[in-house]
Amino acid sequence: MLRLKGAVVLVTGASSGIGEATALAFARRKARIALCARRVDRLNAVAERCRQAGAREVVVRKADISRPVEARSFVYAALQAYDQIDIVVNNAGIGWRGRLVEMPEEDATSLMHTNVLGSLWVIQAALPSMMSRGSGIIINVASVVGFRAIPYSAAYSASKYALVGMSHALRGELSGTGVKVSVVYPGTTATEFFGEEGAEGPIVHSAQHVANAIIRTARWPRRDTIILPYRLAKLAEPIFGGLLDHVLGEFRRRQYPELHQPPLD
Repeated sequence: MLRLKGAVVLVTGASSGIGEATALAFARRKARIALCARRVDRLNAVAERCRQAGAREVVVRKADISRPVEARSFVYAALQAYDQIDIVVNNAGIGWRGRLVEMPEEDATSLMHTNVLGSLWVIQAALPSMMSRGSGIIINVASVVGFRAIPYSAAYSASKYALVGMSHALRGELSGTGVKVSVVYPGTTATEFFGEEGAEGPIVHSAQHVANAIIRTARWPRRDTIILPYRLAKLAEPIFGGLLDHVLGEFRRRQYPELHQPPLD
C-alpha cells in the first residue's frame, strides 16, 4: 500500500471536473502536487484550494498536453521542484459528439492528440525517473467507452480504447520494474465536459466519486478500476455487444434529435 502523505502526484487537466476533485483529494492526504491545464486562472484557483486543503506543496504549470513540448515541460517542472514522481494521473481529455462522417479533421486530430498522445508524452517523460527509483504508479483515466463504445462518439470511443490498450501493454512492459500501471473507467460524470446541457443519463456520478476511486487505485494499484455498476456492462459485452450497438444508437438518436438529420453534402 502506497503512503500518500508526502507523495509527489502529477495531475493533468486539473482546472475542473475530475482533475480538480482528484487534486483536492490528494491534497487532503497531504501529498505534494503538480498540476497542469490550459486555463491558468482556473488552475491557480484550484492550487490555492489544494493548499488550504492540506497539500504540502503545489506546483502549477500552464500546459496543453496535446503539444509534446508542453506535456514534457510539465513533467520536467515537477521533477525540478520535487526530484521524484510517485504518481501520475493522466486525466486531461476532450470529447466530441456527432456523425463520424461529419467530424472535422482538426477536431479529430485535437481529440487524438489530447486523449492518447498527450498521455503517452507525459508517461514517456515521467518513466525514466520512476524506473530509476524502482517505484511509481501511472493512473490513466479512460472511460466506460474504453470497453463499450457509444454511437455518435466514435472518435472519442476510439481514443479511450487506445488509452486502455496502451495502458495494458505498458503494464506488461514494466512488469518487475516496480512501476505499476492502472486504468480508471468513469461513467457519466457531472462535470463541465458535457457543456451547458449538463450530464444526462440514468446513472450520473459526481467528480468526487471518481476521485475517490483514483485515490483507492493509487493506494492499492490494480489493472482496472471500473466504477460501479459498469462492471456488469463489461461482463455483458461479449454476449450482448452486437445488440447494444443498435440499442445505444437508437437511444442516442432519441436523446439528441439533431442526429436524425441526414449528413451534409
